[in-house]
Amino acid sequence: MCAAGVAEAGTGTFIYAGCSPSKYQPGTPFEANLESLLTSITNAAPNGGYNTFTAGANGTGGGPAYGLYQCRGDLDNGDCAACVRDALGQLGQVCPAAYAASLQLEGCYVRYDSSNFVGTPDTAMVYRKCSTSVSSDGGFLGSRDAVLGDLQQGVVNGYKVSSSGSVQGVAQCLGDLAVADCATCLGQAVGQLKGTCGTALAADVYLAQCYVRYWANGYYFRPTQVDEDQDRAENVRGLATGQV
Repeated sequence: MCAAGVAEAGTGTFIYAGCSPSKYQPGTPFEANLESLLTSITNAAPNGGYNTFTAGANGTGGGPAYGLYQCRGDLDNGDCAACVRDALGQLGQVCPAAYAASLQLEGCYVRYDSSNFVGTPDTAMVYRKCSTSVSSDGGFLGSRDAVLGDLQQGVVNGYKVSSSGSVQGVAQCLGDLAVADCATCLGQAVGQLKGTCGTALAADVYLAQCYVRYWANGYYFRPTQVDEDQDRAENVRGLATGQV
């Protein structure tokens, strides 16, 4: 199985976001802790592709905030930092004053919450996208299954790209997942992908702690075919929070 480069797309391309319905009030301890948390994320991103943070959880700050960021595994630190800055800027616009929020760009992912979610197993489906163009060609389906099998079994350090024939794919797990947990998450993602997208020429499935994507060469990132009116996309699960 040959490794493949990730298809050409800007790291700042928006994929999905989720916001809690409950909002915090200005001037509250949670707002101050969240600002501290987001500053820590911004400062850490130039030094590595994944990290988790807490603010105000020592019992003295009130209203603790928990968060993380992760960049796509092939990005260097500079591109990672730029993507995270972009993601945090968009997050503030899409989810203003939300107690919990997450946002996925092409090149990175950011999330925060008022409840500690870090390290808690979660394989719920968050987002999926299936191309409306399909193929029953045996060669395509064989290549697709080979790519998905390789991604499911061969992820190293949480990230892998793969190709077979006309199909390319990429998979990634959150940085704190153990190898066995990553494999379990990817197995569920592949099952969801096949079950919900069938024989689509391109498909993405994002679970809470991992994602799997594949596309046929020359298809996935053509602008006329990533428009929402041509491909079926669904933000499956919004964020919940204990705040009311």
